[in-house]
Amino acid sequence: MRSIVAIAETGSLTLAAQRMARTPAALSMQLKKLEEMLGVRLFCRDRQGMAPTAEGERLLPHARRLIAVQQEALDAFRFPALSGIVRLGAIDDLPGARLEDALSGFARSHPEVTVNTVMGTTRRLAPMLEAGEIDLALVSPGGATPWQPADRIVSDEPLIWAVRDGGDAWRRRPLPIAVATTGCAWRRITLEALDRAGTPYRVAYQSDFLGPQQAAVMADLAVAPIPRSALQPGMRQLRPSEGFERLGNTRIALRLGPEPSQVALALAERLSECCGAAQD
Repeated sequence: MRSIVAIAETGSLTLAAQRMARTPAALSMQLKKLEEMLGVRLFCRDRQGMAPTAEGERLLPHARRLIAVQQEALDAFRFPALSGIVRLGAIDDLPGARLEDALSGFARSHPEVTVNTVMGTTRRLAPMLEAGEIDLALVSPGGATPWQPADRIVSDEPLIWAVRDGGDAWRRRPLPIAVATTGCAWRRITLEALDRAGTPYRVAYQSDFLGPQQAAVMADLAVAPIPRSALQPGMRQLRPSEGFERLGNTRIALRLGPEPSQVALALAERLSECCGAAQD
């Protein structure tokens, strides 16, 4: 089930294998056996990558629930009888379903723990963590906030060019783009790619949160760099054949504060498991 989720979220057998710390061949064999057992095709494959079929989409919610149930059982033995308060900082770039699954499963395993969540940008959350104002955080280093050796990657997927399906914003020049404010890693990657391609552009919409950028795309007002998993119905991905080079991957890291409590460590484990990253 973890493999199925990883393939769906990355759109690539190779990237999913990296996330799962397995070889692509092993993952392909696993997928083939599951498809034979179910008697359906779970993914369609083409030059653009892998995408879930209708049957694959039906399986994904069950897969995520099974992963969550397994984690609840493990938590009950690894971190029994926990209570208290844990303060979590989170950027909104992590797909909401994964964060919701992690928090709801954690609440069932540890009903005596209160989770206080602060949403914000990496530039805001990193100093809060250092100051002890929060206990752990999901951040996106690489821009104004550098990576730290102890950062644990919990999400690693392609950063893509998103445009409204059937829209023409991507044909306009200067190209209207929707990005975050200065200091964001995605913004830096995007502007560097446009400069290399010699594409004239203008920042048409600016927000540190993903929702407004998606709204600008859906209104056909701009093109936005977003994680592949954030592509919504009504959007499509722009390709190199259309003049938009690949942007590489975006990574979200789990960062713990100094001297984390047992409650913070338990929540960190749950977040790592639910986000699907391979563990050290």
